[in-house]
Amino acid sequence: MITATLRIRVSKGKRGEVSRLLRSLIGPTRVETGCLSCHLYQDVNDPYAITWMERWRSQDDLNCHLRTPQYKTILAALDLSDVQPEVRFDTVVETKGMQLIEEARGVNTPH
Repeated sequence: MITATLRIRVSKGKRGEVSRLLRSLIGPTRVETGCLSCHLYQDVNDPYAITWMERWRSQDDLNCHLRTPQYKTILAALDLSDVQPEVRFDTVVETKGMQLIEEARGVNTPH
């Protein structure tokens, strides 16, 4: 699984425009082959910081997405950032849930 995270900071005048633009891409992105999730976040501590996050099943699925017209629009939104945007692609090898917490806390394990 690959998580793509794009974080931008926009001026007050551009915030609404960028938010609307990215919100319009959530639905089309979510239905692409291999998309596991797509979300847009507003930073609670910085009202001008916006984070776009996608999760993809495979590198091939992500590569196909990066070639879509929708992604060109995402790149255009990055160009509206007032500071250098943060762009990250993280490969997730393993995912754990409550089991990890229980193991770390010694719950349900022999002493």
